[in-house]
Amino acid sequence: MKSLVIGLGFGQLYVDVLKRMGHEVITVDINADLKPDFTELTTAISTHAPFDTAHVCVPNYLHYKTALKVAGHSKIVFVEKPGVETIEHWRLLTNLNKSTRFMMTKNNQWRENIGQIIKNCEASDLVQINWVNKNRIPGPGTWFTNKSKAFGGVSRDLLPHLISIMMSANKNNYKDFELHKYRLEQRWSLSDCTGTDYGVVKQDGVYDVDDSAVMELTNGEKTYILYANWKSNLMDDVSINFYKNGESHLKGINLGLCPEKAYENMIKDCLIHLEDDAFWSNQMEQDLWIQERINEESKNITH
Repeated sequence: MKSLVIGLGFGQLYVDVLKRMGHEVITVDINADLKPDFTELTTAISTHAPFDTAHVCVPNYLHYKTALKVAGHSKIVFVEKPGVETIEHWRLLTNLNKSTRFMMTKNNQWRENIGQIIKNCEASDLVQINWVNKNRIPGPGTWFTNKSKAFGGVSRDLLPHLISIMMSANKNNYKDFELHKYRLEQRWSLSDCTGTDYGVVKQDGVYDVDDSAVMELTNGEKTYILYANWKSNLMDDVSINFYKNGESHLKGINLGLCPEKAYENMIKDCLIHLEDDAFWSNQMEQDLWIQERINEESKNITH
């Protein structure tokens, strides 16, 4: 197997996972200090294509352009969350490249305890999924906090993971859930960021994105509350909590950062299902559904 990793910030995780899986890994990053195999994509493709998998881990505003460029040279193109900017971009990718499979990475659906998560969700009428950080604004002042480049903040960074888990727990009927509440807030400014647990602060940069998000989805019988926060100044809380008739009725599950084994399971499963059109149709439906939910943000954001 041969894999291409584009972007060696978060992409380094894929390099490690893929090498453990026995793949030949080709890396691309414009920053030569990260020691990529190539500093631009065209030469990497002309030298090493075709690839079994390609992993797009560049800044969000480059996702579509990069995925389009590698399409046709890879059997599967994984695009890091939040995927591409619009539903139209997703459809263009698939319509223009019929021989390539595309997918927003939804690694949390391949956690080894996903079966227990599904079971507990089925037994509950209210589920709250939290991804709250004490101080983990990614690179304040860099592209991460610049809406023109990231398309949004925590709503594009963490919320897709929480929606993905909710969808996995309701595989047969997630489309029955309607958006009941979606509130985005920008609680912090660049001047508030004297440090962060993720990246470095660029004090002359831009900070104009949401850093707190609450989404409530319900089908009338079951409700999910998804809460994501980059900076609470309190404590880290990445967990799922289960309620029935207004009371906690099952022990919550601590999630923590997604284990690398889940990434490996995702890649393996996708390769196994490479020729399964129903599998990829389902993946695209999920990606479009996530895109529709997170794109509702503009009328609700508060400062």
